[in-house]
Amino acid sequence: MTEAKTGWGGEFHLANGSGVLTELDEVVSFTLPNSVTDQIDASHLKSPGRRREKIAGMIDDGDIQVIVNYVPGGATDVLIRARKASGNIDDFMAVVPRETADWEVNGTGFVSGWDRGEIVGDGIMRGTMTLTVSGDQTEAAAT
Repeated sequence: MTEAKTGWGGEFHLANGSGVLTELDEVVSFTLPNSVTDQIDASHLKSPGRRREKIAGMIDDGDIQVIVNYVPGGATDVLIRARKASGNIDDFMAVVPRETADWEVNGTGFVSGWDRGEIVGDGIMRGTMTLTVSGDQTEAAAT
């Protein structure tokens, strides 16, 4: 039997100016940190077989994309704009639904983008927040 599950019930939280984690309203989808390790060339003039030798460098967890139903001047719009303007590194928490206890990913990052998309007459207005991850994260079952 499959253990596949939809993302229904997922949540994304971002710390406000006082450091309190605040759930973003009307989240449509979000990504999780996507780790990539830098590759450092350690080759030298006598590398065996004239082959490049590489070692692992720093890990970059990239960006998180959070898509929301855009409500101009709503609580989520105000929070995201304030955190982007501050340039501060803030806490975040992503809640991923599971059959048992939900899974939480906690970390820090800064809002590097807030794309309020296209304002349309025959569709939903959507905004995309880009959060650049800074530092390590923790992952565990929710308590």
